[in-house]
Amino acid sequence: EPMLRDVERSANPWGKAQSDRAAWAEGLGVRVLEAGDPAPDVLYWVGCAASFDERARTSAESTAKLLTAAGVDFAILGPREACTGDPARRMGNEYVFQAFAEQNVETLNETAAKKIVTSCPHCFNTLANEYPDFGGKYDVVHHSTFLLELLKEERLNPRKKVAEKLVYHDSCYLGRYNDVYDAPREIL
Repeated sequence: EPMLRDVERSANPWGKAQSDRAAWAEGLGVRVLEAGDPAPDVLYWVGCAASFDERARTSAESTAKLLTAAGVDFAILGPREACTGDPARRMGNEYVFQAFAEQNVETLNETAAKKIVTSCPHCFNTLANEYPDFGGKYDVVHHSTFLLELLKEERLNPRKKVAEKLVYHDSCYLGRYNDVYDAPREIL
């Protein structure tokens, strides 16, 4: 399977260079957390899709802009962030999943971040529910939940209301598996 091969070789399903993982953030003033840096209040776990897929990167850009507008002290791992291993586990390659889990848990524990925010439902599920088995016990929040908190605290103030009807698709790993239904709808 080419995707599994790319995850193993490049630490992402796209087979792109890890050095390009934070390219989406250029010009946005996003701090890339280096080993030994002080912990941010929020570690933004971008995920592979938002890091490498042109269509998905707008979600990372928008999330970073909103966190900045709200005055949130946040950082990303950039090239130190690797695939969570979720695709490997779902496809039955437990060995590759465990290797990535152990590597990422070591990195995350070193950062000492208080909270991890992620947009990717698969990353959310893996970080929150599967990494504790590898010593990674974190306060993991989906970005919709975190952004809703910022709205309620009036740290974000939308300037316009949406008048048209909207359709929101619940991701299985956000809704069915993790019971996150209300935050995305309340934001809309």
